[in-house]
Amino acid sequence: MERNGNICVVMMDMREDYRDDYVVGIERQANKMGYNTTTFSMPMLNEMYTRNEEAVFDLIDFERYDGVVFFEMSFSSHKALGKKIEKMISDKCKKPVVVIGESVIYENTLSSQNSQDYEQLTDHIIEKHNSQVLYYLGGYPNGSSDRDIGFINSMKKHGLVCTDDNMIYGGYWLECGEKLAKDIAYNVLEKPDAVMCYDDAVAFFFIKALAKYGIRVPEDIIVAGYGAKIHSRNNVISITTFPSDGEYIGRKAMVQLHSLLKGELPVEISRPRGEIITGVSCGCGIHKPLDIRRGLELHEKRRMEEIYYHNSELEERLYACNDYDDISDVINNTSYLVPDKEMIVVNLHLENNKSKCIFMTEVIREGNSIDFETYDLYPKSLVFASEPKNLHVVPINFNGRMYGHAAVGYNEPIVYNFLFKRYVSRLAVAFEVLSIKNSCKVQNVQPAAVQPAVTEAPSEPPEMTPAEAGSSVKHTSSAVFVLKDGSLNKVPIENVLCFEAEGRKTVAVLKSGRFEIKKTLSELEELLISRKFMRVSKSALVNLERVVRYVQDSDRTIIATLSGQVDIRVSRSKTHEFKDAITNI
Repeated sequence: MERNGNICVVMMDMREDYRDDYVVGIERQANKMGYNTTTFSMPMLNEMYTRNEEAVFDLIDFERYDGVVFFEMSFSSHKALGKKIEKMISDKCKKPVVVIGESVIYENTLSSQNSQDYEQLTDHIIEKHNSQVLYYLGGYPNGSSDRDIGFINSMKKHGLVCTDDNMIYGGYWLECGEKLAKDIAYNVLEKPDAVMCYDDAVAFFFIKALAKYGIRVPEDIIVAGYGAKIHSRNNVISITTFPSDGEYIGRKAMVQLHSLLKGELPVEISRPRGEIITGVSCGCGIHKPLDIRRGLELHEKRRMEEIYYHNSELEERLYACNDYDDISDVINNTSYLVPDKEMIVVNLHLENNKSKCIFMTEVIREGNSIDFETYDLYPKSLVFASEPKNLHVVPINFNGRMYGHAAVGYNEPIVYNFLFKRYVSRLAVAFEVLSIKNSCKVQNVQPAAVQPAVTEAPSEPPEMTPAEAGSSVKHTSSAVFVLKDGSLNKVPIENVLCFEAEGRKTVAVLKSGRFEIKKTLSELEELLISRKFMRVSKSALVNLERVVRYVQDSDRTIIATLSGQVDIRVSRSKTHEFKDAITNI
């Protein structure tokens, strides 16, 4: 097949929902026409705000690509960011651009044509189940969703009341479902016969929210979704849904871009005919044994993935690394955790648009890093069997700081899954831990005579919030770093009530909660022996200054109560030592 070039795809995040269909459609049509694709996306830890994940788009040198597909629809929850990225593309890119979604800059736009599909789905709920009071749930009032239109058209066609009161907006995530479920439970809103949800994810979270208030689906309320992703069929309550036209729109976008590049008329692509997929959530799928089988298959798949992940001890091995060669060695032995790939690359950013490739499948392994131009995304000078047809690029970003980027390549139309996102997020934390270790080394080389004296902290110093605890603060013996919301946060050691072992993890117990720490109890015991901490059992290390009282239990162990009403059991072998230590505080 004639090779036509490389297409750049710019999108927000992949979430294993219907938006992935668009990318698969782009890749499938591009590969069929002889193009490779490079997709830049920004996996997010939080749906409500970004932590500079958008820095991944700075890696794009548009001169290296023949055309661009900008997936504006994927920025639906961050419209302002989408407009900013579109402006960046407009300023830097002189190549043809096709937009999936809306645009005030580009003429070549495509959007989903699913109003008829959604109307057909609503017709089924009204006609088959004799529903008279229906709500539409999800999205925003001023959003451009064909689903709104399809719902309204069906309601009007059947002569049912449809006003603003029927349109329940509030976002694309679980919060809108939580609020509606509560309003129905407390009679703030009339209980509907059915709720038509923006997509399967909204439907799933709405069903969970209803269950908290004892409202049954479908006995009390019928629920329908949209998108027909695998999780809609594999939940405890399978969701009545309709396949999205995402793959069709993705293929059409690539056909339109090819037409702009070659000056030819676009190839005709027929729109596949979709059909309603009935599930338990409307009552039609209750007697289908296939739902159970699919549910078990997904459960088993997820279970095996979790087993592989936990048995790899990825986190423990990464956080114990002392340099980038160690990290390369860990990646070399755990890259199997990213399934279906042809290639995986991990790169560290240097200065002046240079990067260091510390791992590349079958080419670069531990101790064999190589420098290259960052815009190349990986060392193109290296020879390997075949360049993957579809490449996905994501940032290695920790709490606003971008350490580098990772790329995973496939020879089939496919999108990376949540395991790759998790893998890269752990790499980011490992890079952050390594930077802290390097800071400690710099600090510790000072002559002893100029070391600052360590003064005792106040008896109850204020706990530092994530915003106050910067990730670049140097680690000292009077503080520990705990992991919270993907960030390492510095906490004065005096604030820690105790450390406890939970399986293979260690947690620091504070008045404000329990937070993971990347050290073992034995390591902490050695570090904190002079700071009035005592090992009181195999699974607990206690701050003796935070013990407010203790009592002897019937089995001759001691129950020690710490400030904040935290109880810790002192083993029998440690009771005398514990009493002596408390007496001498």
